Amino acid sequence: MDIALLQAQSQLIIRQNFRLMVNQYVVHLVNPDGTHGQVVAYAQQKRGKLKEEVVLYTDESKAYELARFKARQMLDIRAQHDVTAVDGTPLGMFSKNMKKSFIRSTWHLERPGAERSTGQERSLFGAILRRLWGLIPYVGAFLPAPTYHFDFVGDDTQTPMLHIERQMKLRDQYFVTFTDPTLDRRLGLCVAVAMDAIQNR
Repeated sequence: MDIALLQAQSQLIIRQNFRLMVNQYVVHLVNPDGTHGQVVAYAQQKRGKLKEEVVLYTDESKAYELARFKARQMLDIRAQHDVTAVDGTPLGMFSKNMKKSFIRSTWHLERPGAERSTGQERSLFGAILRRLWGLIPYVGAFLPAPTYHFDFVGDDTQTPMLHIERQMKLRDQYFVTFTDPTLDRRLGLCVAVAMDAIQNR
């Protein structure tokens, strides 16, 4: 997909496909009625790697790369993840704030020439419920955990930048809304994939 066309999108849908050895993420445009539109990106995460790395491609053929994110540290849930374009140009970095995430998951997003932004679970009640869900006998073991939504805002200006909303579906699905027109969509998509791929570690 043309980068300029991708950058023009204010909302995208990410749908997860579960496979035995990998997690697959398919990114769609959003049709006027809210349904899945054209596929514009594809990502695949191999499980069990010592150092997290996920590549974002234009489609399932994996012929053309859009961007990738890679952890700086091995097996560290606090690791900083660098996001780069296909030519190696830095697009930004994100990391999880473990202290604040004890109760309410919190992530930081940095990008060249812009203020840092912080994303946090929208609902404190939902965050606590999600942590207790797995402790409920039978229910937590067989039913999907409650949904969660993240809102990223500028640390200094509190300007909304990015919203990642998980939908209650059989397969994980996310609506990604870009409220900052300058935020690189490839960076936003990498962060959204990470919300699913490494959020609960």
